[in-house]
Amino acid sequence: MTGHPNVGVVEDVRDVVARMALSAAFEPGNEVVGQLVAELGAAGAAEFLASREHTARGQAALARRWREENWLAAADVELELAHRRGIEVIVPGLVTWPTQLDDLQERAPLALRVQGALPVRQALARSVAVVGARAATRYGVWVAEELCTQLAVEGWCVVSGGAMGIDAASHRGSLAGSGPTIAISAAGVDIPVPSSNDSLFARLYESGAVISEVPIGQHPNRRRFLVRNRVIAALTPVTVVVEAALRSGALSTAREADAMGRSLCAFPGPTTSAMSAGCHELIARGGAALVTSAEDVIEVALGSRERIGGNTGAQRFVSVDLQEQQVLDSCANRSASPQQISRSCGISIDAATATLYLLERKGLVRQTARGWRSIDRAP
Repeated sequence: MTGHPNVGVVEDVRDVVARMALSAAFEPGNEVVGQLVAELGAAGAAEFLASREHTARGQAALARRWREENWLAAADVELELAHRRGIEVIVPGLVTWPTQLDDLQERAPLALRVQGALPVRQALARSVAVVGARAATRYGVWVAEELCTQLAVEGWCVVSGGAMGIDAASHRGSLAGSGPTIAISAAGVDIPVPSSNDSLFARLYESGAVISEVPIGQHPNRRRFLVRNRVIAALTPVTVVVEAALRSGALSTAREADAMGRSLCAFPGPTTSAMSAGCHELIARGGAALVTSAEDVIEVALGSRERIGGNTGAQRFVSVDLQEQQVLDSCANRSASPQQISRSCGISIDAATATLYLLERKGLVRQTARGWRSIDRAP
């Protein structure tokens, strides 16, 4: 087992370096690269691309790109830079990796760079994505700020893209409510985009987090803005579109969320506003729930118990892992606090809290005035 100050404990640090190198050499979401990593491992994929034996057209093009520079050496340099700047690098297999990203399969990020004070995986256990137009109207900005302030008060993490308009309003609203918020950036985590969001990113570094799959110091391009939307959609159980025109990039986030089976919500706007036409289309075609408040969004995020099982008599099986089962058992016959569950299960309070939020999303526990208690799901 090998470690690095900004990586944690991994089976082979070569895998981390290879993932960082591959994510620097190729644009995010490259499915051919993802397939190679899935089949050979990251280090194996790097070795394969360095060889001369490539017949498939896609692999040959990747190999040419890979041989243009010493990407592995560049990744070592980036790891050192991350250590000096306090930027965390997380990869699949680490306890800090958000496993919901695995739903992206070959399009999943190879590695994430994280700058900020927020424990990301714990925050994401109870999270909502809020997206919308960059050229937002005053109505859209007001709705986003009010929604995210209330979500923060209720203990929900707001995930957005850190851009102008609805993104920035969502982060500001969450910060105003003293809640956790995460920006998924199309640039390196150290580069505020746009530069006018300098002060917002400073607050995110201080009490939230900025995440990126591209290397430190990298600037965005049009494609990176679009492909990062798949990460926003994958990280949370529900995506809320506050304001979007018919050709808005925010609708790509909605499409990604819908394709992965995530819940989708949209706020209605004035019928005369072109900036709400995209939201109205999402609602009209039945893909998005019409919401008008944080309470509506939270209800969708938690999921109706009838849909999960409840009293319908047609319950579906909800899988739990070993730690989730231990937490369930510890609050089966009593209401218990995260501190009590932590002691009972031999895990940290943060881990207990994150697990409770995950179980709440699955409809298996509820929070009462006395603490957390499991829900009887017997028919």
